[in-house]
Amino acid sequence: MYQSKEDDAAVEPPSSIVSDDTSAAMVDRVMAITHLPATAHVAVIGHHTLPFIVALMRRGCDCVRSLRPGAPSPDCEAADLAWIVDVEDEHELDDALRAARGRAGPRGRVVLEGAACRWRSALGSLREHAVAAGLDIVSFDHVARRLVLAPMPRLAMAA
Repeated sequence: MYQSKEDDAAVEPPSSIVSDDTSAAMVDRVMAITHLPATAHVAVIGHHTLPFIVALMRRGCDCVRSLRPGAPSPDCEAADLAWIVDVEDEHELDDALRAARGRAGPRGRVVLEGAACRWRSALGSLREHAVAAGLDIVSFDHVARRLVLAPMPRLAMAA
C-alpha cells in the first residue's frame, strides 16, 4: 500500500518539536536539579524523544536510550535518570511511570515534564499516579513545571 509523506506526518509528527537550543537548556537544568553527572545513564520516555537524546549525548551522557510508553523494551538496564518528556493520556502516564520506576532502581531519579501531560486536570492527579507506581515527589521546578520523583521506600509502599 502506498503512503504519502502527508500520511506519515499524521501518524508521527517530526521530532523537531523542541529546538536544539531549548533541549540543550532543558538537559542542563534537569541534570542540575537531579544532581547527576554528565556521564549519567538516562532513559528518555515519550513519543518525541530525539531532541532530548541528541542533547544528552552532546552533553556527554555515556548511555542514553529512548522508550515509548507501553511499548515492550528488550533490555531492563538500570538508569540514573528516567525522564518522561511526552505522553498522550493518563494510561500512557501510568505506563511511563511504571517503566521509569523500573529503570530508576532504588536510588535513581525520575523527572516528569509538566508539559508532557497535555490533557485537562493532569497536574492535579499526578501525585496519585506517581504513588501508584511506587514514586514520590521530592521536588518541583515551578518555572519549568517539572517534577522530580524518587522511588518510595519499601516500608512506605506497604503501608
